[in-house]
This record gives sequence, C-alpha cells and structure tokens, in this order.
Amino acid sequence: MSEAKRRGGSNPGQTRKHRSRPVPRWIKEKQELDEMARRRCLLILSVLSGEKPVSDAIAENGLSRNTYYQLEEKALDAMLSALGPKPPGRKADQSAEIAALESKVTRLEEEKRRTERLLLLTRKVVRRGRLTLPGLGRPRSTTAGATPSSGSAPKSPPSASPSTPTPAGVGGR
Repeated sequence: MSEAKRRGGSNPGQTRKHRSRPVPRWIKEKQELDEMARRRCLLILSVLSGEKPVSDAIAENGLSRNTYYQLEEKALDAMLSALGPKPPGRKADQSAEIAALESKVTRLEEEKRRTERLLLLTRKVVRRGRLTLPGLGRPRSTTAGATPSSGSAPKSPPSASPSTPTPAGVGGR
C-alpha cells in the first residue's frame, strides 16, 4: 500500500481534516518584542488566516475598522519589504550606519553650539565701531604730482598746509 493511500489523500473526494495552528513559540516567548506589536501581529494574522472575521476582531480589540485596515496595510508592506529580494547595492543591516550617522549629528550639534557660544562671547568682548583710530596708522603721501592709483579716490584739495599730513578718516577718505 502506498503512503498516499495510508494517509487518505488518494481519494479526490476526501478533504484533509483541518488542524489547529498554534501561535508560533517565538512570538510568545521573545520578551524584547513590544506587547502591543505582538497583539497587533496576532490580530492581523488571525484575520488573514480566516480564523476570525474582521468585524469580530475589531469588536474584541476596540479598534475602528479604518484603524484595523491601516495596521493590516502596514503589516503587509513590512512583510513584502522584508521578504522581497534585496537590490545588489543594498546593505542587509543598516543599523550600524544609522548609529554612526546619529553620533555624527550629535557631535556636529555640539560643535555648532560651541561655535555659536564663541561668536557670542567674541561679540561681547570686541565692540562694534570704527576700524581705524584717528591719528594712528601710516601717514598719507604728500608727493606733489603723483597720480593716484586706478582704484583710489581722487585727491581732494588740501585744506591745510601740504607739509601737514591729514589723519586717516578725517580728510579725503
């Protein structure tokens, strides 16, 4: 007698007896899984498997129909992305890269705060005002007949004697 006949699968009119499917052990036993996520997962799996109709599931859990379908769509999207083929350039685990980028953001934020504080203190110490003091600096040239450079302003007629240099910021500039 063949194995198929012993199990009763050879007769096309017979259907297999349905057996109950227990909740997977890893869902029940893993402590690090969030309790809410675990309950939502079991709710969606019970509806998708046909164990419960949607109306009963949402009534038991106090959800609106819209909320249930949003959860179901999120779960199915996550399953498809987790079970689909990975593109060749995509890394399987990006948590290390994410952690490195988060630490870089933290470091850059601290550096930004530090430089802003330095700018604030610099502005307190160095007051705004004139960049040159009258009477200080290099005296102007008093050479007669010299032509000014192309970038400088034309000379104004001297108001004092030519031998007396005018202080910067008072005369022609």
